Amino acid sequence: MTINTKATATEDRSSKPLIVIACTTIVGHTLPLLPHATELAKQGFDVSFIGGREFESLIHKTGATFYPIENLYSLESLEYVETIPDRIARGIWSLKTYFIDITASRMKSLQTVLESLREKHPNREVILIQELGYMGTWPFLLGAPLPKGYERFPKTFTFSTAPLLVSSVDTAPFGRGSPPDSSDDGRARNAAMYAAEKPVRDHLVDYTNSVYASLGATTKVDQWVFDLWSTGHTILLQPCSPSLEYPRSDLSPKVRFIGGTPREKIDPSTPLPEWWCELETNRRATDPKKVVFVTQGTIKTHYKDLVIPTMQAFANRSDVMVISVLGVKGAVLDENHKIPDNAKVIDYLSYDAVLPYVDVFVTNGGYGSFMHGVMNGVPMVLAGTVQDKGEVCTRGEWAGIGINLRTDTPSPETIRESVERILSDPKYKARSVVIQRENEELDSVSSLRRCILEDK
Repeated sequence: MTINTKATATEDRSSKPLIVIACTTIVGHTLPLLPHATELAKQGFDVSFIGGREFESLIHKTGATFYPIENLYSLESLEYVETIPDRIARGIWSLKTYFIDITASRMKSLQTVLESLREKHPNREVILIQELGYMGTWPFLLGAPLPKGYERFPKTFTFSTAPLLVSSVDTAPFGRGSPPDSSDDGRARNAAMYAAEKPVRDHLVDYTNSVYASLGATTKVDQWVFDLWSTGHTILLQPCSPSLEYPRSDLSPKVRFIGGTPREKIDPSTPLPEWWCELETNRRATDPKKVVFVTQGTIKTHYKDLVIPTMQAFANRSDVMVISVLGVKGAVLDENHKIPDNAKVIDYLSYDAVLPYVDVFVTNGGYGSFMHGVMNGVPMVLAGTVQDKGEVCTRGEWAGIGINLRTDTPSPETIRESVERILSDPKYKARSVVIQRENEELDSVSSLRRCILEDK
């Protein structure tokens, strides 16, 4: 008897919910979701991925169907926000511009995709995975007319691409870059900080309500927007281990720690720089040079802030090799900056390709870069204060896997002293390896898939 395996496979696929991943158009917010799209597609789910056009080929490789959205983050706006001198005013402008004001565009794109899927598959359940910065779901959650064909809004998981934003009696408000404190005095400190920020928070909640109401929302936001954006949906998927977040006695049960995004598997056909053999030879040497890796990230690429000072810190050191990745394809350093003999500079390179060879990672504290360091067990020197970077850097210090410089522009001397401190004290490497294993054992991609299946 012949079994129609094709028909069976089709039936199995049709019994699974349709998965929609909605992601903002930023590298560090998109790449962590690609392994999840790949795993879900391999497991027989039909996956739709809403994202930036520059990621189209990467998204297609996952097996997902790609839906493009407009990039709403201009270089001009990113440069403008840095000219706002007041920290609070800068934060208000950023939250309005990058999170609240984009809601209309993201909502429309999401609605188009959801309606298209319902038209093609009138009886299939839809499950949505919204990356934290996407923002398109909230008016629907608050009473806006549903997309055509839906009696209720799809079950939604929030996927975080930042440190945990939620308020707590045990922590200072997000953005202060302060370590947690659950003592009586610490909770009093925290409460005073929250009280001081209440006028600003109330203003932003009112602004959010006005925007959401203009998009059809009938229910008002009645909590701090960070708490809504984090735990307003079914589950918040936090892609790290609990050891990388502050203990909170009042943590929402919606928060699930799923572990960091797994290391990227490097395609053997990927072209590598001409100096790569030198890096491999060094790894096998009896007395290898110490390898310091530095990156400025992919958005605020002001190389004089961190990349150049790190190369200067170890110039002419025959026992150290410095590798600098500029983070943008085609980027070069200004010709006025002489590259030391012991430094290698490349425009773009997978962090997961180079980090296995690295002793210390110098980073500006972007959450994506930070988690690459975590997943490779590499201790870090962290130099960032803007956006969420101050929070990332403080968590690295608190977890014992790095040194927080508390500045965006450290001197070469400060960088050198911090790197040498990590190299001379084995506790940083040992702790980094422990946390690496914690994250690996959580098995991020399997954890997300289990959340989808368990919550059905």
